Amino acid sequence: MNEQQRLEEMDAFSQKYRYDMDYLREFLRSSPEGFEKFANFQPLSMHREFLPLEVFWVSKLAAMQVADCGACLQLNVRMALEADVEPHLVRACIQGGSNLPEPLKDIFDFATALASYKNIDPVLDQRIGTQLDQRQRIELGVSVATASVYPTIKRAMGHTQSCSLIEIEFEA
Repeated sequence: MNEQQRLEEMDAFSQKYRYDMDYLREFLRSSPEGFEKFANFQPLSMHREFLPLEVFWVSKLAAMQVADCGACLQLNVRMALEADVEPHLVRACIQGGSNLPEPLKDIFDFATALASYKNIDPVLDQRIGTQLDQRQRIELGVSVATASVYPTIKRAMGHTQSCSLIEIEFEA
């Protein structure tokens, strides 16, 4: 894909999700080779093969709250709703996870601990072990790990913004 095609793809994404892609446009213009490698990474951040939909998005939203409290989190809220995650689950994630059903609350707490590099409570780890098989745990790890990539690049480039309230929009 050439630079113009990439820019058109970014414009379409930006318009669809109401997300500022300026930092990625700058990345592309500054380092086309680096951006190409980044573009090859992007599908990994949305990889979901074995995790149930709700588990994937709860883990992603929990991790994103650790990494970012603004535009990237809002983007993930929109994408979760577009993927047909129940709005009350998305809302519960944004409100700290306490109103999630117990199995998803465990996922939220586990993902938050992973993203925060905190020790995992052995009791929580055991409950996660009964919920998820090894393939699912790996996938959850990928979901959490990749959540920080976008906000980290933005911060490194100086494209930071202050924390903002997250809208729970019911039209994805």
